Formats: sequence, structure tokens, C-alpha cells
Amino acid sequence: MNNPTYDSFIATLEEMGRAIAKAARSGAAALATMSWPVIAIWAVLLSVALTIVPLALMLFIIFMAVKLVFGAIAERTKRGPATPYTPTDDKGE
Repeated sequence: MNNPTYDSFIATLEEMGRAIAKAARSGAAALATMSWPVIAIWAVLLSVALTIVPLALMLFIIFMAVKLVFGAIAERTKRGPATPYTPTDDKGE
């Protein structure tokens, strides 16, 4: 007994595998036609992209977190200290 969901998942994985293999073949063909200086330039550009982009994203996240923390602290000092809850009705007395 076959599970149709499993068969669909397997078909999707096979299609993805074929697409990745086709992209790899076309990339290898393009790489084979490039000269050595062009390959060196692409290697440098790829290495810069792989190092700078994650660094920029991480710095953005860190600075946003620091901004949120300092913003919360500044807002807290502007409002003053928290006051304890006091009921407004006198049914408890």
C-alpha cells in the first residue's frame, strides 16, 4: 500500500535533484569556458560575498538588539518606577 503523500514528497525530491544536477552541469560548462583571470575574479567576489554578507547581517542584528535594550531602559526611566497594583473598589473591606 503506497502513501500518496510520501510518493509526492519523493517525486518533489527527485525533481529537485534533477534541477540541481542540471544547474551543476551548466555551471561546470560555463566554468570550463572561462579564462583563469575571470575564474580568479569570481572566486574573490564569491569569497567576499560569503564573508561580508553574514557579517553585515550579524552586526545589524546585534545593533538592533542593543537599540531595543537601551530604548527599553530609557523608556523605563522616563516613566518612573513601577507602582504596585492597588484596587479601586472597596468591596474587599
